Amino acid sequence: MFSQTSEYAIRALSILARYPRDQFILVGTLAQSAELPHHYLSKILQNLVRMQILESRKGSKGGFRLARDPNEITLYEIVNAIENLGQTRRCLLGQADCSDERACPLHEFWVEQTASYLDTLQHTSLGDLVRFDGKLRSTARPKLTV
Repeated sequence: MFSQTSEYAIRALSILARYPRDQFILVGTLAQSAELPHHYLSKILQNLVRMQILESRKGSKGGFRLARDPNEITLYEIVNAIENLGQTRRCLLGQADCSDERACPLHEFWVEQTASYLDTLQHTSLGDLVRFDGKLRSTARPKLTV
């Protein structure tokens, strides 16, 4: 439901959330770990610095780190920094004037689904993602080699 850029941001930040908060991580390290294009990720991370989700430092001990605890950074905050979730969404059926007053057949359904989606983003933190990923990894079966 969100853009590739938002997906990249979430992937990179969920990796960054696993590092100690006082450690700056190079964009190249994040790009490699998340399997993302280095240059594109660099632009995304700079945007997240401007939105005060990340902090950056230049120099030999430079890189990026989370500006706050991962439990305090929601997916809504990340996706909103990339996509501006407050913007009005277009009608699913392409009607120019689709509103509560002049609703298309899908309007009420779409409003409910969008509200549910936004609520999930607002109540899911980076810390939640890290904990969920840890549970998945601990229950994963080991790969068999032949």
